[in-house]
Amino acid sequence: MSPLTDNCFWGIKMKTRDFWSRVKICIKEKGVTHQEAARACRFSYSTFRNWMYKNISPPLAYSYRISKYLGVSLEYLISGQGKDNISQTNEKNLLLIKEIGENIKKIRRNEL
Repeated sequence: MSPLTDNCFWGIKMKTRDFWSRVKICIKEKGVTHQEAARACRFSYSTFRNWMYKNISPPLAYSYRISKYLGVSLEYLISGQGKDNISQTNEKNLLLIKEIGENIKKIRRNEL
């Protein structure tokens, strides 16, 4: 399989080149070097550089590490959609759950 052909993660087709383009954009936005990103993700810089410049799909677990470090969802790196960080999404969900809980308490007290 050519590195520029479609690859499939969880049923989502992607071009490896697009994955790495998004990674490079996120690294630039984060204001770090490729070496710093590799070190933070616990990869050797040479491995990271080879994946990036040869458009090689990293193993899924390593892709997840990259997304976590960059603060974006893995879905975003793979498909370009859903850039929100998963922890930000979880925080939003927690706020909604708290709000629902408060509304349930009000309903029980006949305040709604």
